[in-house]
Amino acid sequence: MNSSKIFQFVTLVTFMFALQNSVAQEITVFQGMWGDQFYQDKDKMTWKEFGMAMDSNPASEVYWSKAKKQYGVTFAAATANLGFGIWYLVNENNDNDTTAPIIGFAGTAVVGSIFYCLANKNKKDAILEFNDSLGKTTYRLVPSDRGVGLALKF
Repeated sequence: MNSSKIFQFVTLVTFMFALQNSVAQEITVFQGMWGDQFYQDKDKMTWKEFGMAMDSNPASEVYWSKAKKQYGVTFAAATANLGFGIWYLVNENNDNDTTAPIIGFAGTAVVGSIFYCLANKNKKDAILEFNDSLGKTTYRLVPSDRGVGLALKF
């Protein structure tokens, strides 16, 4: 072999190992004191980085967009719940009827809880879809089972 072919071979092997090490890592989520904390390996991700990662994958983007809409409904229900709570307190202080604010408070609490649970489920599904897609879209170098050498496995 001449030096040109050896150089090409070494360059190819180096490139393959570099690609193998630059593969995206799985995302993990932990419950923190002020909400979810996202990590990719040991690196902490912001909500914006997490959202961009979810939007970059078509399979996880569907679940993530549903989760964002459901979080929006949850926030709206929580805001309405706060309003019904204030209405209840005002009526209670003025000795007015409190039936409507109590029903509204309970109704918005139930609706908010349901949509919060659905949003968390869709967020979990988005993360799982993202992590599952990592193994399918990459290739890795594995030892060959017949003889000496390496083979590409897709």
